[in-house]
Amino acid sequence: MLFNEFGSKENPPVLLLHGMMQDWHSEYEMLKPLEEHYRLIIPAQDGFYDGSDDFTSFADQARQIEEYIHKNYGGKIHGAYGASQGGLMLTELLTRNKIDMGKVIMDGCYVAHQGKLSGVVTAWMFKKYKNTGKFPAVIHIMMKLMGLTKDDLGMMDSLYMKATDTTIDRNFTENYTYHTRPEIAENETKVCLWCGSKEPYALKSHKELKRYLKNYEEEIMDGFGHGDFLMKYSNECCEKIVSTLGLE
Repeated sequence: MLFNEFGSKENPPVLLLHGMMQDWHSEYEMLKPLEEHYRLIIPAQDGFYDGSDDFTSFADQARQIEEYIHKNYGGKIHGAYGASQGGLMLTELLTRNKIDMGKVIMDGCYVAHQGKLSGVVTAWMFKKYKNTGKFPAVIHIMMKLMGLTKDDLGMMDSLYMKATDTTIDRNFTENYTYHTRPEIAENETKVCLWCGSKEPYALKSHKELKRYLKNYEEEIMDGFGHGDFLMKYSNECCEKIVSTLGLE
């Protein structure tokens, strides 16, 4: 895992976790205004940066984050924000409960089990795009299920397209078959659940998470699809993150 940090070391540390196949550089560009207020910690998952080995597992990625936070921040940070698969990673970190993350924001978190077949099909689709530059027609079905249209395909420009087929297969399979574990109920961290009203799987994921979370607030953004708020209104998203996490 590659760890990148930005902003003054005097600022409170905040962990930012990127989405599925997202290039960490694109995440940083969208959330860059946050470095005025926070020391940004932006890990790049194994398999999704130049020179990296293949993706391993969410448990292993979480372990590396925990070790980094313990080594560099005494096991405690001010807050964390994770979009899409970044929200899944926060779910895993909350479940393991080995670091103090202050307050956590999950934006468009997908942890509702979608099945191995869905993971296989989606991995095939992205591998085809990676190798040919063209998506199969099934991409439009996937986009619709995310509350998006063909006009939103431009967001694919933020993906890391050098990932190996092995990395994509492992990552997508874990993503689509992830199960929320009951142990997350033992964590009393304040969790802010954000998603758009046009995100059926995020809404389903919220329902799953709310079975266990003891301390949460939910906000459904009317008319938004998956990733809309972060990608299309990044400045407003940054302002909302600051307002939610607060300052020391």
